[in-house]
Amino acid sequence: MNSLLIKNQFVLNQEKRKEFCSSFLGSWNDMTLPTEKDETYRKFPISSIDWKELGFDPFQKNSILDSNQKNSSPDLLPSQTIDEILTLVKNHLAKDFFNYVSLLNSKEIEFLICEDGLTEVDRKLVGDAVRSLVRIFYIPSGKTSQIKLNTESKHESDSLHLQTILDIFVSEKDSHVEILDEENTDEDLIQFRSVLIFTKENASLKLHHYPFGGFRSKFFLHSHLMGKGSEVIVDGVSALSKRNLKDLDMEMIHHADHTNSKISYKTIVTDKSHHIFTGNLIIPPNLKKVVAHQESFNLSLNKKARAEANPKLEVLAEDVSCTHGATVGDIDEEQYFYLLSRGLSPEESKSLLVTAFYGETIHSIGFSEDIKVGLESKVHTILVGGK
Repeated sequence: MNSLLIKNQFVLNQEKRKEFCSSFLGSWNDMTLPTEKDETYRKFPISSIDWKELGFDPFQKNSILDSNQKNSSPDLLPSQTIDEILTLVKNHLAKDFFNYVSLLNSKEIEFLICEDGLTEVDRKLVGDAVRSLVRIFYIPSGKTSQIKLNTESKHESDSLHLQTILDIFVSEKDSHVEILDEENTDEDLIQFRSVLIFTKENASLKLHHYPFGGFRSKFFLHSHLMGKGSEVIVDGVSALSKRNLKDLDMEMIHHADHTNSKISYKTIVTDKSHHIFTGNLIIPPNLKKVVAHQESFNLSLNKKARAEANPKLEVLAEDVSCTHGATVGDIDEEQYFYLLSRGLSPEESKSLLVTAFYGETIHSIGFSEDIKVGLESKVHTILVGGK
């Protein structure tokens, strides 16, 4: 965690946190634990989770705020700005059970102000205890920032354990931010995580998502393009092995004219792993000059592995340009046999084709070469072994 992060980090005072979280209690009390009958969880095996084993009671809702008191630190943003951010979240936070678990069970709400330059955030989570985390990343007007977010979990036993995370990014007018979001989690983790994005007028945000490890993971991205001329671009690579299951649900919601969004995501599955990608594009009526693209590319390296792509569009405006596409397939046999004919071994041929599939996405990241090489090495090791 670098000095820039320590300098520009504060914890929301407990009085304001409690007031903010209490505003969700009415909806929370009406909620029930989701099941596979709910559209967003229809492919996620939530009914098979043993909550007792995880040490978590999803039905306990009494005094959920009272036991989570922790000292706060001085606010580094004006009170009006904090209130505006909290109002944005209050108005647009999806009514998902585990979003509310994150908010109401977290001991604190952290704010991180990301100025010009690189901010590195290493989130190391150790132990088997249930964890709920909330962080708000704020990019002030006119700033150009990079955020390297690494979430790492390790535990001390062979039992399953649980964490819920809510990350919020607010990109103010004329700001530009690029985020590398990397997860390195242990094989016994069940995780429910949401990322909430807001971009104001002429703001641009790029998010690169690279999840590694875990046992069961449900990931939501809700991106709100609030201001005219704003842009959100999301890409990434999931590399799954063993019995790992990841269910990604990404949504782009346009609220203003002349906005631009793109999702381009790649997945490689092997062993008995299972990946689900759902992309949702929402453009309400009367918007003008909106450009939106969505694509999902999936590569399977084993007949017992599964990858699914579910593109969705809810486009109610006419003056827009929208495209979507998805592919799911195995290694191209013609390319594979061509490489064999050039003298490469089966292992070398497979490794080369897999690397070509994800390599372009990694090398388009605007971070250092060392960071990109490290990402490429992790993907390669998961799928085809070490170099």
